[in-house]
Amino acid sequence: MKRLTLILLTAILSVHLPAQNLTDKFGKVSEWEAAMTSYDKDPEAEALYIYDKRDLAFMNDFRYDYNVYVRIKIFSKNALDLADVEIPFMSANSAESVSGVAANTYNIVNGKLVKTPMPKQNIFTEKLSENLSVVKFSLPEVREGSVIEYKYNMKVGSIVGISDFTIQHRNPVLHSMVDIRLPEFIGYSVNSRGGYYLNMLKEKDARVFSLGNFTYGVNHIYCHNDNIPSLRDEPMVWCLDDYLAGFDMEITGISIPEAKIYEDFASNWKNINETLEKTNLGYYQSSRNPFKEEVAAIRAKDITETAKMREVLKLVSGRIRFNGKAYMIPDSPASVVKKGSGSMADINNVLSIALKDCGFKNQLILLKPRFEGRLPFFPSLQKISSFIVRASDSEGNHYYMDATDKDSDLNVLSPELLVDKARVYKVDGDEGWADLSALVRNSDQMMIMATVEENGDINGRFNRMLTNQKAYTFNHQHDSAKSEEEFIEKVAKDSGVQVDSCTFSGVGTARVVETVHFRKNPDKAGNLIYIRPTLVPFMTSNPFSDQIRKLPVEFETIESNSLQLTLAIPDGYTVDEIPGACNYTGCGGDVQFTFFHKMVGNNLMTRLTLNINRVIFSVEEYSDLNQLFGKIAELSNSRIVLKKVN
Repeated sequence: MKRLTLILLTAILSVHLPAQNLTDKFGKVSEWEAAMTSYDKDPEAEALYIYDKRDLAFMNDFRYDYNVYVRIKIFSKNALDLADVEIPFMSANSAESVSGVAANTYNIVNGKLVKTPMPKQNIFTEKLSENLSVVKFSLPEVREGSVIEYKYNMKVGSIVGISDFTIQHRNPVLHSMVDIRLPEFIGYSVNSRGGYYLNMLKEKDARVFSLGNFTYGVNHIYCHNDNIPSLRDEPMVWCLDDYLAGFDMEITGISIPEAKIYEDFASNWKNINETLEKTNLGYYQSSRNPFKEEVAAIRAKDITETAKMREVLKLVSGRIRFNGKAYMIPDSPASVVKKGSGSMADINNVLSIALKDCGFKNQLILLKPRFEGRLPFFPSLQKISSFIVRASDSEGNHYYMDATDKDSDLNVLSPELLVDKARVYKVDGDEGWADLSALVRNSDQMMIMATVEENGDINGRFNRMLTNQKAYTFNHQHDSAKSEEEFIEKVAKDSGVQVDSCTFSGVGTARVVETVHFRKNPDKAGNLIYIRPTLVPFMTSNPFSDQIRKLPVEFETIESNSLQLTLAIPDGYTVDEIPGACNYTGCGGDVQFTFFHKMVGNNLMTRLTLNINRVIFSVEEYSDLNQLFGKIAELSNSRIVLKKVN
C-alpha cells in the first residue's frame, strides 16, 4: 500500500469573519453571508465558495457513502451558472445512485433574509449513454448577491467515479473540507495534483468498523483547507481543470484474513483493455464491414496506400453523419450505417473495420478531448471519452484519423483531439501511451507581389498556401461561412485590403491555396507613404502581454509561418525608413523569428518567418515568450516609409 504523502502548512491565512461563527449546517445561512458584497482577499472574485464539504465512508454492504455540501456566494452575474448543477453517475446495473438532493437560495429582500427552497420539479435525470446518466438541477431566484447551497448523497459500488477531489476552483474557497474514512483492511493510494499545496493528514479515527464478529480500526484521511485562492483561466490553456489543486484517490485492494478475502483492485491498463474487450466495443470490432463493396473497389485501385486510407476515411465520414455524442461503446455497424448517423464510437468503429477490410492494420486510440482535461497517469476507464483510429502502412508509418469530422485528414484532426496523452487500445503499460500533439508540420506561407503606383496606392496579388492543421482551420471556417461572398469579405478584412478577385484551390483537403488580387490605400502624409513591413497584418498585438503568468502556455499546434513581400517602388521614391533586420530565438530554440530586407533594383524585398517547434511551454519560459512575441508585434506594427524625392 502506498503511503499517503503528508503536507503540513505551518501558516494558515486568516479570514475576516463576522462576530458569530459560520456554520456548515444545511439551511443555516447567516444574514452576514447574504449581505456580503465582496471577498476582501480577492475583491475581483465573481463568487466565493463559503463551504465545499465532502465526506466519503465505506459501508457494511461494501459500498461507499458519499455526501456533498456546497455553499456559494454569488457576487457577479457572470457566476450565475454556478446555480446550474450536474451530477454524473454510472447508472448501468444500478452501480451508483444519487439521492437526497436539496437546495436553497438566500437573498436580502427589504432588509430581511429570505430563503427560497428549490422545488422538486427542478430536479431531473438524463441518460447520456448505456452506462452514464446525470442528475441536473437549477436553483431558483438566483441573482447577484444571492447565497446558494445544495447537498446530495451518492451510493457507489466503486470509488472510481468519485475519486477526483478538486479542492481549488476558478473562484476562491473560504472553507474546504474533505473527510474520507476507510476501514484499515482497505488499501489506497493518493496522488496530489496542481500547484497549490494542500493541508492533508491521516490519523486513526475514534470509531471502529464492524464486520460480522470482527472489528477493525478506521483510517481517517482529511484535507481541510481555508482561504484557497482562485485559479483563473489564462489565454492558450487547453483545460484549466488540469491545473486546479486537488488529489485523486485509488482503492488498491481489500485484505481481510479472517474472512479469507484478498482482492487486488489496483487498476492497470491491462485490466481496462480486458474490460473493454468484454463490452460491445470488443464485440463490434469483429463485425462485418458494412461498406464491403465500396472498400473492395478502393483496395483494387492502383494508388498509394495513403490515398487508399484517405478514400476510406472520406467514404465513412461522407456516409455517416456525426450526432455530436462522444460515446465510448459503439452500436452495431450495420444499424449505424442504416440509420446514417452515429456517435464518435459508432463512426470510428466503422472506420476501423473498413480500414482493416482494405488491408490496413489499425488500432483504436482512446482519449478525451483537450477541453475535458488530460487523461490521468493512473488507469481509469471513466476518464476516457471516446476513440479515434490509427492505421499503419506497410512500412509501419502511423496515420491518425477521425471520421466524425469531414474537415479532417490523415494526421489532421480537430485541435481538440491533438492531445499529448492518449492510450492505444489493447496495449498495456507505458508502451500504450500516445502523443498526438505534434503529428505533422503545419505551415502558412504567403508570397506577395505588389506595386506602389505614382499616387501612392498599392495593387498586387498574394498567394497563400496552408497545409495540414492550417488548412483544417481554413476548411472549418470556410464550411461555417453562410456564403462564399461572406468568406471572401473575411479574407479582405483579415488582410486589410480591397479584394478585386479571390479564388481557392484544394478546399476540403490538407493543402489549400488562396489567390487574391487586391488594392490597398496606405497611410500618406505629404510626400511620405507608410507601409507595413509585411504589407498585410501579421501580428497586431502581443498574445503574451501580461507580465506575470501562473499557468503553462499551450499552443494549438506546432507551426511554420513565412511571409515574403516583393514591393515595386516607382521612380522618384526612395526608402526613407525601414525596420532593422532581426533574428530572435527563445525557449531553447523552439521559438524562432527572423526578419530581413534587401533592395534588388527598384524592388524592396522583405521576408519574415516564425517557427513554433513544440506546443507546451512552462511558466519559467513565459518571460521568453513575452519578450519575443512583443518584438514580433512591435515589428508587425512598424512602418516602412517611402519618400518622394522629386
